[in-house]
Amino acid sequence: MEYASGAGMNTTKRCLLGTREDILSEIKSWIGSTGDDVPRVLWLSGTAGKGKSAIAHTIANWANEVGCLGACFCFDRTRIADRRHEKIFTTIARNLADCDPLIRRALARVVHDNSDLRHTSDITRQWRELLVGPIRVASTAVDAPVLIVIDALDESGDRKSREQILRLLASQLNDLPANFRVIITSRPLEDIYKYLKTASHIRHLSMDAIPPESTSSDIQRYVCDKLVALGDVFKDAHFQALAQKSDGLFEWARLACEYIDGTNMIGWGPMRRFDVVIGKAAVDKRPLKGTHLLDEMYQRILGEIIPDEDAIPLFQSVMGQILASREPLPKAALTSMRQRFPQADSDYNVDDVIRPMGSLMTGTVDSQIPIRPLHSSFYDFLTDKSRSDKFFIDVSGVENDLALASLRVMEHELRFNICSLESSYLPNSTVHDLDKRVKDSISTTLSYSCQFWGTHVGATSFEQSLATEVAAFFDNERLLFWIEALGLLRSFGSVAQSLICISDWCSGSAECARISDAAQDALRFVRMFGVAILHSTPHLYLSALPFAPKQSGVFRKFAAKFPCTPQVVAGHVLKWPALEKTIRMHDQVQSVAISPDGKRIAGGSVGGDIQVWDMETGETLGAPLRGHIATVCSLAISPDGKYIVSGSEDRTIRMWDAETGEALRAPLRGHTGEVYSVKFSSDGKRIVSGSQDATIRQWDVETGNAFGAPLKGHTKGVVSVAISSDGQRIVSGSHDNTIHMWNAHTGQAFGAPLLGHECTVCSVAISPDGKRIVSGSGDTTIRMWDAETGKALGVPLQGHSYFVYSVAISSDGKRIVSSSEDQTIRVWDMETGQAVGTPLQGHTALICSVTISPDGKHIVSGAADSTVRVWDALPVEIDEASGPPTQGHTEPVFSVAISSDDKRIVSTSMDCTIRVWDIETGKALNAPLQGHSDYVYSVAISSDGKRIVFGSADNTIRVWDAETGEAVGAPLRGHTDAIPSVAISLDGKRILSGSDDTTIRAWDMETGEALGVPLRGHTSAVRSVVISSDGKHIVSGSGDSTVRVWDAKSGNAVGAPLRGHTDQVLSVAISPDGKYIVSGSGDLTIRRWNVETGKELGAPLRGHTNRLASVAISPDGRRIVSVSLDDIIRIWDADSGEALGAPLRGHTGPVSSVAISPKGKWIVSGSFDNSIRVWDFESLYKDYHFTATKKICFSPNLTYALCSQSAFSRLEDSCTPASLGPSEEGWVIGPEGRLLFWIPTSLYPAMHVPGNKLVISNDASELDLSRFAHGTSWEMCRERDVVSSSS
Repeated sequence: MEYASGAGMNTTKRCLLGTREDILSEIKSWIGSTGDDVPRVLWLSGTAGKGKSAIAHTIANWANEVGCLGACFCFDRTRIADRRHEKIFTTIARNLADCDPLIRRALARVVHDNSDLRHTSDITRQWRELLVGPIRVASTAVDAPVLIVIDALDESGDRKSREQILRLLASQLNDLPANFRVIITSRPLEDIYKYLKTASHIRHLSMDAIPPESTSSDIQRYVCDKLVALGDVFKDAHFQALAQKSDGLFEWARLACEYIDGTNMIGWGPMRRFDVVIGKAAVDKRPLKGTHLLDEMYQRILGEIIPDEDAIPLFQSVMGQILASREPLPKAALTSMRQRFPQADSDYNVDDVIRPMGSLMTGTVDSQIPIRPLHSSFYDFLTDKSRSDKFFIDVSGVENDLALASLRVMEHELRFNICSLESSYLPNSTVHDLDKRVKDSISTTLSYSCQFWGTHVGATSFEQSLATEVAAFFDNERLLFWIEALGLLRSFGSVAQSLICISDWCSGSAECARISDAAQDALRFVRMFGVAILHSTPHLYLSALPFAPKQSGVFRKFAAKFPCTPQVVAGHVLKWPALEKTIRMHDQVQSVAISPDGKRIAGGSVGGDIQVWDMETGETLGAPLRGHIATVCSLAISPDGKYIVSGSEDRTIRMWDAETGEALRAPLRGHTGEVYSVKFSSDGKRIVSGSQDATIRQWDVETGNAFGAPLKGHTKGVVSVAISSDGQRIVSGSHDNTIHMWNAHTGQAFGAPLLGHECTVCSVAISPDGKRIVSGSGDTTIRMWDAETGKALGVPLQGHSYFVYSVAISSDGKRIVSSSEDQTIRVWDMETGQAVGTPLQGHTALICSVTISPDGKHIVSGAADSTVRVWDALPVEIDEASGPPTQGHTEPVFSVAISSDDKRIVSTSMDCTIRVWDIETGKALNAPLQGHSDYVYSVAISSDGKRIVFGSADNTIRVWDAETGEAVGAPLRGHTDAIPSVAISLDGKRILSGSDDTTIRAWDMETGEALGVPLRGHTSAVRSVVISSDGKHIVSGSGDSTVRVWDAKSGNAVGAPLRGHTDQVLSVAISPDGKYIVSGSGDLTIRRWNVETGKELGAPLRGHTNRLASVAISPDGRRIVSVSLDDIIRIWDADSGEALGAPLRGHTGPVSSVAISPKGKWIVSGSFDNSIRVWDFESLYKDYHFTATKKICFSPNLTYALCSQSAFSRLEDSCTPASLGPSEEGWVIGPEGRLLFWIPTSLYPAMHVPGNKLVISNDASELDLSRFAHGTSWEMCRERDVVSSSS
């Protein structure tokens, strides 16, 4: 888990014994108090120098001694770069776990079950899942007080860094058991005061409210202790004078004592120094108080340290470096950095400045201790010119020097394989001494430079000399070495942060557009391959670099320098895809929204949950928002980003706190039908909603009350609403096919309804200038309208082939984005109505919702495939594979069949085409067969190979001549619903069809006539039907979870239904000898049945993790092959039911259909990844061990087989080449978990894998591994000559 090192208790900061006794006693008493009315939190506030931290650390130390300290967490302004605010509750959780074995066990379980919690920066999730959850488990066994101390919250960074922490502390503390106590210390900053002062469960103690005279005795005791060695010089009266002068500021008292006890100069003994300190009592006759008192002391100390004004530039230069550094550095590192400064002041000696500043800075003596101000008030003093005058430090003036120094440090110290990792087979986590290697190999200076060079560049104004060095960085291999180092440092977030800073730095300068492009390219590289690089560092070079798009900057510049890596020899992607990331949700996604700052995505599901994700990382932010009991149809986020509003099929509208995920007030009720659409007004004061009840309502955000009467006019449900940016107009789209415009204040309709759509108006949007309305409809079109006149503008935008469910307009009003049931997203030019670029493809189900980020750079979509996807909004062209396309399907493959001569494959697809392929070459044998008006779900080939039969969603069956590709006769009609399954009798005379209308029908192949009456008995859709080889039995599987056997001649049921499955039966097969049946079900099992007795044979076959889509039996009856929506293929022994070998991996989407060639030589599988794969069945199940002749090859060309294979897979390893398809995470893993390489399946969805004879796909890719340096030879990937020894 993430842990903030150095943020714990510091015993050196304790109060002097005998001081602060009253307030310490009060706090201890509060900690020990019991009762439900005792506040859980104590907020100790006070201005700088009052001694808040001393009290916090004293209490923490006391609690530790008495055994009630749970955790102490301290913020530090000089460690803002550590992002401690993102690690606060992971650190506290770990500390609590160290104290309590019950919490430790509970925390271990939580992390084990949800590993991404280890590194989440979402503190709401940290709070709920890592802190509150485990604490509750242990709370029943622990009733003694448990203390958590949070010190210096005001030093967390800017307001945003602590906003979520404050929200949680102010509203969620009651989640903790009653015996928990939390102490918070901070300055009384406005944002902290707002949250903590008004909360009823928080007790506030202000040190500023304590009269100085009441602390005078404590300070006098402190002064007496500090100056005890000067007891012969000072008396009690002197100590009392200092205490009175301090104005209650312990920090001033400390500085005064340091000054008085300082090194004597001639004529400047302790008493004279005392007189000077006491003598400076007022300015303009007003006593110095608070900050002014501290400022005078800082001025005096610095004036004595730097008596010569000529030395001030030296002081400003060195102190500027210290204060501008994003994290404190020790003296040696500061000196090393200065040696890379471009100016003459690089010669300034750090020690000359730091050595005499022991009273103000840490690390002045020990060169290994980071140097930083002892107190935050000194930093404030130096960086405020009105306070520090000639000692003022302009931090911004040092940024350029630090940027250049960092670049030069990296130039000299970065190198390939910096930690000398011996093997590419190992994850970083298994390199036992990796931490030591990192510490020994990456100096403090290099670590700092790698993490913060981009931040320093971004903080400077543009300079050509700096731009030249930045450009050189991106053109050199050290870009890769930098990524390598940060991966090893586990500081990968710094990569993205630096690259974004560089891109922003260049945004205003046309002359450095090339640098911006390089930074964006590197950012895409890191986002795509970061997971693999972090998992195993060598794969930056072995997996990330070779698989980067061919035209990407990273590949063009560096791939040739690493020749002995996997080479993509076919299907190498040319450009970065539009799809940047895929986020998976547990249920179908119905609606998406983006926060106004573009940093968060919210998604609403069919199940009623709402989830929020980080736009940059895709990481979940907090637990799901739960409250709705039906589909969340619509989401919106308020303009200030604070609230989420949701509309649901449960007829309610809910408001949520966007940060905490808490529901705000009771649901808004009033609609009598499902709430289809919700929107915020631009001022954030109103919510507009549209409902199935045909009305539109407006609601007050503050009170939750409805504004006025509902807006009525539509005759059917209101599916979508929008409100203009000026808040004057509401636009609504309805199931009545019309669009209405309304006055938002009076509720009156503007003019007549807008007519033109021929189906439901699913979505409406208003342009930012309020002049245009855009609508998307079930009639597949998008229309634009003049918002003033209501007239249609131009012709409808056409391109989608099914319902247009969602439209959105970019913030600049230049682009329209639409999503459809056809699984595509399209971008249109608002002015011309022309499509921009090509459709965005990737979703595998209807896309319910689409939106555009406020900066116009990203499109976010949510779909029924349970994913949210983030796309690059810039127009993209189709990434063409190198070499000629294979004319594969462009949509998911539904069904495959093989001809009896093993020469042809026939397939059907969601692209509404039927194709015939040569099984040897993968080439299409003729033009696509077309004729059905809807999806073609199923296919069968006659045993003589002359006829092909198809069943379609258009309720018809068609027969085609396999040779000519011509339709034979008219469509066979009779079913009243879709036909998911067809079969042909072995003699070729009969066609069997199973339909969603619950019946089975038989047809005469020659005449097309129906044979007899439909077979009835199933109570739900017939999903699969087969006929025995002797023609005597028909077997069917149904959505009613049963298998039925029928007498093929009479049509009568044979025996009772076969029961055992607990979900729909999606596929059935019957053995060649007709003796047993195999069925695959949505319950994840395969069952075997005796045809004669109807009894189940043995136990169910288990192994798949998602629904079974298709099963097949080998011609010899000895093997069963199954495919599933879990993307994998399994082979089973038909007698024993044992799985044979490892699952076959290669498909990157659900596998929908499988067939075994009549001669038993090939397995053919079709998938929702749009591909068809041909597998060598004979070799797959005959030998489950490697032999000298078994090559690991990711290409049909065996000369591309893996070199040095024996190093990766020894003969005794129980593993087959066919098991080496990429895992769900993309890794090709061998015996003992050896990592061979990682394939980004989103870039290469149809990679040829071992065991494949052929891959038929527009995206088919192949690898040449013949020179691949792997394992202990991996460092040779950078060399041009690798000894290739195939094994």
